[in-house]
Amino acid sequence: MTFKSLSLITATLLLTTHTHADETLEPITIVSATKTTQSIQNTTSNVTVITAEEIEENGYQTVAQAINTVAGISVTNSGGLGQQSSFFVRGADSGKVLVLLDGMRLNDPSTTNGTALLDSLTTSNIDQIEIIKGGASSIWGSNASAGVINIITKEAKDGIHGSLALNYGSYNTRGTDADLSYSDKKITAQVLASYLKTDGFSALAPRSAEEDGYENKNYNIKFGYAFDANNKLNLSYNRIKTDTEYDDSFSVSQADDDYSNSTSDQTNYALNYHFNLDNYSAIFNASKGEYNRVYYTYYYMDNQNVYKANLKEYSLINAYQYEKGKMILGLEYKDIDGFSQLNTYAENKASYINKAIFVSNIYDINENTLLETNLRYDNYDEFDDKTTYKIGFKHNHDFYEGFTTSANYYTSYDSPSSYQLANQSPTVDILKPAYTKGYDISASYKDLISISYFNIEVEDGIVYIDGTWPAEYKNTNGIEKFSGLEITSSYVFDPYNITFSANYTHLFDYDAEDGTDHIRRAKDTLNASLEYYTINDTHFGINAQYIGDREEFGQSTGNYTVWNANFSTEIINDVDLSLNARNIFDKDYQSSYGYATEGRSLYAKIKYSF
Repeated sequence: MTFKSLSLITATLLLTTHTHADETLEPITIVSATKTTQSIQNTTSNVTVITAEEIEENGYQTVAQAINTVAGISVTNSGGLGQQSSFFVRGADSGKVLVLLDGMRLNDPSTTNGTALLDSLTTSNIDQIEIIKGGASSIWGSNASAGVINIITKEAKDGIHGSLALNYGSYNTRGTDADLSYSDKKITAQVLASYLKTDGFSALAPRSAEEDGYENKNYNIKFGYAFDANNKLNLSYNRIKTDTEYDDSFSVSQADDDYSNSTSDQTNYALNYHFNLDNYSAIFNASKGEYNRVYYTYYYMDNQNVYKANLKEYSLINAYQYEKGKMILGLEYKDIDGFSQLNTYAENKASYINKAIFVSNIYDINENTLLETNLRYDNYDEFDDKTTYKIGFKHNHDFYEGFTTSANYYTSYDSPSSYQLANQSPTVDILKPAYTKGYDISASYKDLISISYFNIEVEDGIVYIDGTWPAEYKNTNGIEKFSGLEITSSYVFDPYNITFSANYTHLFDYDAEDGTDHIRRAKDTLNASLEYYTINDTHFGINAQYIGDREEFGQSTGNYTVWNANFSTEIINDVDLSLNARNIFDKDYQSSYGYATEGRSLYAKIKYSF
């Protein structure tokens, strides 16, 4: 009899035990905390891992949907599948969150705030999503002042394996996922592909105004060769192409806008070489990201907005494992170019080079106490250099087995995006990176409960100057403050094979020094789920999300609760069926003011694996 649930609150509370499972889960390892592989227990950072099993069970179609139920994270959508998503980590906007795909940066320098476009990241090829909350610039540099989201794609298993999945659902949503892999002692090779298309619904409310469709094609190829036990080479390629119909809020047609549409084409290449000898390891990485987006709109005339960016990155990560810990030395070089243009108006271009060095040390003071320290220096050729650091403690208390406390203090920063740099206000000499100081304090008891308090202050934040055209950006003079409380809990009713999970987030502050609240943040968010597994692994689940009032330019979206239900089972050997019902009570709500959301809907997926 086996049960394989990873609950809503995921691996954060599953570090020490997994009491309801007769089957022992493999220890969870992550790479996001130090750029080297390590146990999730050997970091003081606040880490959550969403597994492939959890993604399958809940029917998440995009990364944005998957992270939306994690404590401290909030996602708003400007319409349905494929429409623009905004996400916030502990109140901070998405430009302060570094998003990686197998370690490759997905933050697009040509976007307004250097954000990664989560709405185009589907989940079909994902093995796990690692989420670190809290500043991580002392390891990762820019765009990591609020956290890191590292998306890990599936790895080849020994022998030949593969799967084929077909899915269909509401709004004429249909798709196919396929993967084929081979692995032996020398070679690993894997091809993954997915296709998703939907007729959708109107992006701007009302939902029934017209259809805004979406198409997503994703290819992922990985190849690895082990020369011997100490030397291995990996190559990877990932491409995402999308076509999206949307509603331009400036269009005279508004919700009936059947013209506005966009295309995106994002390609990432990576090569990394691993060397291991006794307690020493080194990883050389070289990667390139190419981002191309075109938006077609109609207002006074046909408009074409083109955004392009290239990011080349090289790094050498050295790690030495000693008796009581691990020391890491990293060297990095980045070359970033951004471009944007409206019709035939003047081109906006900006580029800069970033060189960095960092050291990290993880040290076991004793068998119960972990000390983590990081120090990093970033040099830029276009704007101010930055030095960032982190110090963190974690302690397992002898007097009460399973009780753990931890604390982190850090500094972080976010450099201007190439878009902001190309459009800075003429009244400033040069934009400065936004600088963050923050800390968090956490306490947990086994899986039962975990409480974290966080406090963040941002200096020199980069903001759009209202009313300027073309857009102009400047550093703010005041301080932005974010503080809040996260509570997560999970309990297993063993006699009934039922797991209850919940998390609650409350924001105390999310405002600027002038008292202005940041838009689209909810003061209170509550997620809860109930999962039941039969003895043959059939799964029944129901979950709900409560969102408090969100303010947006003086308008409120109001509070609301949305309920979803999930079912999955193996119908015959190697063939699985899953059903996911969303918004089962057909709640009429908005997560972004003026934009439509999904009504009652149902999605089905059948998957054959070998």
